[in-house]
Amino acid sequence: MSLRGALKELLPAVALRAVGRGSYRRIRFDGDYRDWDKALQASGAYDNAVIVGKMYQAELAVKKGEAADARDGVLFDRMQFSLPVMAAFGRIARGRVRPLRVVDFGGAFGGSYRQYKAFYGDPVSWAVVEQPYMVRLGKEHFRNSELDFHLSLEAVLSAGPADVILLSSVVQYLREPYGFIGEITRSKIEHAIIDRTPCSALPRDVLTVQKVPPEIYAASYPCWIFSRQRFLSAFSQCFTALVSFSDSGGTWRGEATDFELAGFIFDRFNRA
Repeated sequence: MSLRGALKELLPAVALRAVGRGSYRRIRFDGDYRDWDKALQASGAYDNAVIVGKMYQAELAVKKGEAADARDGVLFDRMQFSLPVMAAFGRIARGRVRPLRVVDFGGAFGGSYRQYKAFYGDPVSWAVVEQPYMVRLGKEHFRNSELDFHLSLEAVLSAGPADVILLSSVVQYLREPYGFIGEITRSKIEHAIIDRTPCSALPRDVLTVQKVPPEIYAASYPCWIFSRQRFLSAFSQCFTALVSFSDSGGTWRGEATDFELAGFIFDRFNRA
C-alpha cells in the first residue's frame, strides 16, 4: 500500500482534531466490525465538500485575524496548542543549523504550522500532504515561503529528506494503517510525532463507526481503536518510543472498549 493510496482512504479529510471540548464529547464510537467494508457499510453518508468548506472558511478567518485558531471549522479565541507536540518539535529542532523539515500527513490547511510558528517563531519547512481538493485550496490561499501542500509523501521526499513526520488524528481513519506505518518505517524520516490517536489496553484493534453530532458536522465513518501494544510494536523495528502521553480529555467510551487519545514521540535508531 503506497502512502498516496493511504491518503485516498482518509474518511473524511479531517476528524477528531478538536475532540475533548464541549459538543465533541458527543462523538460516538459504535460497533466492533470484522473488516473495513463492513464498517463502511454501517457508516452513513456525509458531504465532504461541506466539511472542507467549513474548515476552509474558518482558516480564512484566522488568516484575516478574525480568530486566533481554528479546528474542524470551529473558531477559537486562543491558540489551541498541543504542548507535548510543541515540546517534541523543540527537542528535534534543537541545535540544528538549518530549518526543521516537517511532513504533516493529513494536515488540512496548515493549522499545526500556524501553531508551531506562534509557539517558536523559528524558520521551518512545512509540507502538508492532503487530498487533491485540499491541496488546490491550500496552494491558492495558504501557501507561503515555508508552508506548501503536496499530494503524496513521495513528492515531499523527492526534494530531500524530512526530519519528522506529524500524524495528528489521522492513522485511525486509514483502511490499512499498518501498511502505512510500514511505509514510514522504511523511509529515512528520523522522527515521528503521533497525537490524538485512539488506543486501548486490549490485545487487538477494534474497528468502530465514529458518529459525529450535527452541530460539528453530520457524519459517520470507520475508525480504528488501536491496541496500544500492537500499535507500538508496528514502530518498534526501526523506532524507539521516547515518550507517550494522552489527551487531557481523559477516557473515552466505545461500545467495545474504553480508550484514550494517545500520543507518542518516536526516534529512529540505527542497528549496529
